[in-house]
Amino acid sequence: MKRDLAALAAREWDVAVVGGGIYGAAVAWDAAQRGLAVALVEREDFGAGASWSSLKTIHGGMRYLQKLDLVRLRQSARERSTLLAIAPGIVRPLPFVVPTYGHGPTGREALALGLLLNDGLTRDRNRGLPPDHQIPAARTVSRAEALRLVPGIESRGLTGAALWHDAQASSTERLTLAFLHAAVGAGALVANHAEAVSLPRASGRVAGVAVRDTLDGRTIEVRARLVVNAAGPWADEVLARGGLRRAKAPLLRARNVVLRKPPAVPFAVAAKSEGRFLFLVPWEGHTIVGTSYEPADGPPSDPMAFLDEATRAFPWAGIERADAALVHEGLVPGRGGASGLSTRARLHDHEAEDGVPGLVSLQGVKYTTARLVAEQAVDLAVRRLGRHVPACRTAVTPLPAARPLAGPLEERARTAVRDEMALTLADAVLRRLDLGTAGPPSPAEADAVARVMTAELGWDAGRERAEKDALARFYRS
Repeated sequence: MKRDLAALAAREWDVAVVGGGIYGAAVAWDAAQRGLAVALVEREDFGAGASWSSLKTIHGGMRYLQKLDLVRLRQSARERSTLLAIAPGIVRPLPFVVPTYGHGPTGREALALGLLLNDGLTRDRNRGLPPDHQIPAARTVSRAEALRLVPGIESRGLTGAALWHDAQASSTERLTLAFLHAAVGAGALVANHAEAVSLPRASGRVAGVAVRDTLDGRTIEVRARLVVNAAGPWADEVLARGGLRRAKAPLLRARNVVLRKPPAVPFAVAAKSEGRFLFLVPWEGHTIVGTSYEPADGPPSDPMAFLDEATRAFPWAGIERADAALVHEGLVPGRGGASGLSTRARLHDHEAEDGVPGLVSLQGVKYTTARLVAEQAVDLAVRRLGRHVPACRTAVTPLPAARPLAGPLEERARTAVRDEMALTLADAVLRRLDLGTAGPPSPAEADAVARVMTAELGWDAGRERAEKDALARFYRS
């Protein structure tokens, strides 16, 4: 992947994508694979928002059973299977355990029925998957087995536990990059640190994107027959810059806390807290606790207050404030709190809805289904372009780059700069090298990466020092 803003401005594209999170990356890959000429711009770094700040779980949609939303359940389960198939080096099955108490709606009997129904509705979930990536049948276990699985859990009223499997991405950063690598391999041109500042029009239709290079301030125009606005929580801002005023979609601030301590058990465990489930998730030798939700338009709460809540929910885990290594924070669609999370992705055809041709917006709700929503967005784009192209093939095309970088740190850092568009120290440390996703990298590691970037990008001593300072401020914030 090479950053070339001049090449972005040198021609007209079929599709220009605004936003380089998982949704924008999936749109770019799908559209390019179908033979469309595709450009993508991202104002920060690829996957720097909610795509990075996630619980790292790939959900099969069992929560949709509560509202009998069987369509969403089936879609989520299929997309989980798709990611297990096309990115097996990063996405793997993960067991989940939920202790059960009493005999009500969340008791063992009710959950057993739910697990049985879920297995029946997703009976094709393992089709084509190798044995080590298949999702086993769910089951309930006895009280004695629950106490053995999770030593120290509250025993009063315990009736057993529900045990099922979902999946986990060891690195959502590398997975997002794998989508972008695939897009570039299919002919797309992508650029990070390139902000969409307006949507120019010609003859009444959106005709592309005016883009500001956030590193040097220059502005270019990326001409396109159709623009896909996949800017996530900033999608409304992009529309406003294009002259479209819509009611602002409500957003929630979602937080997970990465703990330094290793997992107490080798599977995810749920606990009820303040009317919702919290999860303690093992991840790459660390533990993630999540998720808290609060309105994004209000003052942020103290993340440590959420950690205190988790400590009460999982007393057997021995969580302490000193265990907190990093707070993952992102914005997601929804209002109020956890019960107000949006569950349905939305495609906006602005030609039909606003009388503005040349523009499509999409609002995703979770990482797992990004590929599917991207397919739907590209289907719409193709119709609006009047093009005859092959059907989507992203569900059956492996992602060769869905793997960690290999080799000595200096070699990996050079690859991040030369082949993956790492332009800042944070780009490399947080979203290329998996050095800083579970807490601050060691000073020696940060120095080694900074030396490579200085040599590769021609930084002077002042710029190198500024990059180190910026990375340190990130971890203090």
